[in-house]
Amino acid sequence: MRVAALIPVLLLILSFCLLPACSSHPPQAYPPPVVDKSRPAPVTQPSHASDKPVPSYVQPRQQVPNATGEVSHPPAVLALLDQAEQQANAGELESAAASLERAIRIDPRNAVLWYHLATVRLSQGESAQAEQLAVKSNSLAVGNAAQQARNWRLIAQARREQNNPGGAAAAENRARELDLR
Repeated sequence: MRVAALIPVLLLILSFCLLPACSSHPPQAYPPPVVDKSRPAPVTQPSHASDKPVPSYVQPRQQVPNATGEVSHPPAVLALLDQAEQQANAGELESAAASLERAIRIDPRNAVLWYHLATVRLSQGESAQAEQLAVKSNSLAVGNAAQQARNWRLIAQARREQNNPGGAAAAENRARELDLR
């Protein structure tokens, strides 16, 4: 009789012990991207004329070879990079930055993506952040003197905008050294 009285108590204790396991959340799956078809497609500048001059530091996409000398980017990264380029050239800098950030989430070790995000941030007047992004690009572009030189030129521009002429001159010198390699 005594064991029969303990069974409900044991079941109650066991249910409280298992309750946290039942309430844990399953691994979160990312929802599919939502395409807003109500927004018009970004307007690109015609090749024969442009209403807005593109700043000299917003440059066309550069291909960076990997360790074997091949250039390979996931198709999604290339599409986002093209989209960001069109958005930046159309003056949609925040959209361009968002596209580049999405591309970086896909390919975070791509120095070119970090460089382009730095150019967009510099265009937005965020020179300190642009400098940090170019430094990040440099850390990923080891062995690629051309990309590092582009980064140092961008760092020089960012430092000029931060009223740091000495730092800008040092960055320009570093870019020239890399150009000679």
